[in-house]
Formats: sequence, C-alpha cells, structure tokens
Amino acid sequence: MNKLDNLPKKKILSLFMTCGFPSLSQSKKIFQEMLSHKPNIIEFGLPFSDPMADGPIIQESSKIALKSKLSTKHSLNLIKSLKKGSGNTAFVIMCYLNTIQKFGVKKFTNEIKSFVDGIIIVDLPFEEEASIKKILDKNNIHLIKLISPMTNKKRSEKLLKDAKGFVYYISATGITGSNKLDYSEINKNVSLLKKQTKTPVLVGFGIKSRKDALAISNKTKADGIIIGSALIKKYFEKNMNFKKYLSSLNKFIKQVKI
Repeated sequence: MNKLDNLPKKKILSLFMTCGFPSLSQSKKIFQEMLSHKPNIIEFGLPFSDPMADGPIIQESSKIALKSKLSTKHSLNLIKSLKKGSGNTAFVIMCYLNTIQKFGVKKFTNEIKSFVDGIIIVDLPFEEEASIKKILDKNNIHLIKLISPMTNKKRSEKLLKDAKGFVYYISATGITGSNKLDYSEINKNVSLLKKQTKTPVLVGFGIKSRKDALAISNKTKADGIIIGSALIKKYFEKNMNFKKYLSSLNKFIKQVKI
C-alpha cells in the first residue's frame, strides 16, 4: 500500500527536513518530533553539494550535514529507522538526479522500496524520466511532479498526464524560502492545474507562518502546503541551541497545522 494514495481531500501538510542535519543523531530526534505531530507527509532531503533549487537556508543545512561525512546510505538508513513509528504519514525523498545515479538507480530503488512512498527528483527533466519512472512504478514508488509558474498549459498537461501522489506546485520562481506569496496568482495557477489532474496539488516555497498557511487554505484551491526552509531556519534563530530548537519546532508545527 502506498500512503500517498490515501491523502485527505484538503489541508494536507507536508514537512521537509534535510537528513543528517545538524548531526545524524540530532536529525533522528528532529524527524521524531515532526512525526509526533502526525503530518500527512514528511519530505526527507538528501544532502547534495550543489543544490541549485535550494535557498541559502537549505543549502546551509546540506553543507552542515555533509561536513560530518554523511553518505546517501546513512540518510536512507535514517529514514528506514523512522518507518516503524510513522503511522499514516507518507515518506517522500527529495533529491537530485546525481545522487541516485551515483548510488545506482536500481540499487537505490531496491533500498527504499519498503519504506518510501514517493520521490521528488528536482533536476530530472520530463523528457528523460521514462526509464527511472518505469523502475519506480514497478516498485510502487510515486514520482512526484514539480510545476512552476513558468510551466505553460501544454507542458503541464504532459507532466500531469500520469501524476501520482501529489503535485508540487512551486509558488514562485526562484529558490526555496524566497519571495513574497501572491495568493491570487497561486489560486489562478492551482485552479488551472486542478482542471488537469485529480491528484492533490500542494503549494511549496515561501510558506513561513500560520498566516501563510491559512491564506493558502482560505484564498486558494490548493489541497495543502509544503514547509521546509522555515523549519530549518528556526535552528539558526535559536543560535544552534538544539534543545531550544526542538521546542521552537514543536510550537511552529502546531501553528501551521490548520
């Protein structure tokens, strides 16, 4: 069974966090804290040396994780160790193509098939996804599609033809954690996507507060939200005091879970 096939109709909450940040043992405690709030989805970011779509906050978290010699295998073992207490929360990996290719596509898929429901490969072009998608489909792992404001209708129809799990709508052009949200523009674009697919559409990039979460829920037809940079930023705001960070994280997730 793929947990992404049983998402609620509305108010879906997906939380992103970089694996191995700020250390492998602390990372597990962070994910356990996140799981205690029973989000619908947790996105596990695999640290990468050149994360072109990530803003400075997620880049810094990757840099810190990689400094401790974190490997892809370490990250996968961490995710696997959290599966037992995951309840109905779906597990999604977010990574770059090079990470999978270096590990080996078939080997990577075999490693994750028992505990991962979906994968977002940030830099995998639609035109080159067929061979990877075939392997993922065979193992009931959904390849999550990314749609940006720059994606025209003809291309989005192609992308969404066989969409599974959810659609990741990038709320603004640029990098993660950037730009002010334009709710009317988001609603217009999300409404068009929802005419093209029955797969839930989640909005990510730039959601930083309860106010943003409520606005996406009340002012747009989006089915849910994705929060990443705002969760990581709390660590730096608390001057890297881990105990204070966990407390801050707990409070913040409660606020955005609407």
